[in-house]
Amino acid sequence: MGIFSKKLSDAKVELDAHDLGVDLFNFEEASYLEANPDVRRAVEDGQFASGKDHYLEFGSKEGRPTRPGGTTRDLKKAFAIADPSGKGLEIGPSHNPIAAKRDGYDVEIVDHLNQDQLREKYADQGVDTSKIESVDFVWNGEPLDQLIGKKSYYDWIVASHLMEHVPNPISMLQQCHEILKPSGVLSLVIPDKRYCFDYFRPISSTGDLLDAYEQSRTRPSRGQMFDHFASAASRKGAISWGRDGKGGADSLIHDLTFAVEIYASKGSEYVDVHCWGFTLSSFELIMADLKVLGLTWFVIKECFDTEAGEFYVSLVKEPNEIQTSRLHSLFGIEADLLAIKNEPEG
Repeated sequence: MGIFSKKLSDAKVELDAHDLGVDLFNFEEASYLEANPDVRRAVEDGQFASGKDHYLEFGSKEGRPTRPGGTTRDLKKAFAIADPSGKGLEIGPSHNPIAAKRDGYDVEIVDHLNQDQLREKYADQGVDTSKIESVDFVWNGEPLDQLIGKKSYYDWIVASHLMEHVPNPISMLQQCHEILKPSGVLSLVIPDKRYCFDYFRPISSTGDLLDAYEQSRTRPSRGQMFDHFASAASRKGAISWGRDGKGGADSLIHDLTFAVEIYASKGSEYVDVHCWGFTLSSFELIMADLKVLGLTWFVIKECFDTEAGEFYVSLVKEPNEIQTSRLHSLFGIEADLLAIKNEPEG
């Protein structure tokens, strides 16, 4: 408990001092430059001494992502209602955990590869592989309670940029429900599809997730793989960007022939893609629908709207009825889409 309290206290001092939600002591230069190619070119041209210098002067104000796919994790949002001193599970932290063991968290890790395999995977991708921690459970798609061998065990589960990849999110929610204590919290960090390479793809509906659940999907559909590669977009070379009022995507990442080849391959190898696209409003509606359908007990207890391309939600088990105006929620989704369409180009 001592090391945990000290590490977390130090992190909060850093966060509060800069009001950025970013741990500047562990700022990953390579990740920031990878997420912001224009900044990388500016550093190469000598306009800035480093990406960190750019971030401190301009990037934080512009909502720049500090890593590909979003911003550095905000501990205050991730643990808004969860007790960080409790027993936790982090799903898929890869090379950038939210709740690192080295920081004193009593956490177990689920990932698709073990520590050595993850370090090999990311060896040439410009990230600090020393931050990849020991993996407690290597996940091959089996139910989490079967993999871990426990039920009602964890005080909290955190997962960042996971739900959009999961072929069957409803099943994933049900599995998390099984391994969380009755008072447990499921904390999710989810990319907002309006501010990343999913820009041109439609928002996923409850019905889309229901189809995946009815079909018991364990991998993305071929149609989802096609859409992922056919519509993946960028803005000024970046695959994610902040909510900065400077417009949306301006180019496609892949040639259409690549998406055609993926669709036609029919290979047995798992292809990791974004199966789903969410905004906070659309995710709130989906969770309300699933509660009414009796497919989950989870409700959103706390949330933080999109900043730097991602939003945070904290889910708890709540057996009581919830009152949600579906029309109001649909208006909220419409407003999300109109907001990005009306943003002026910078």
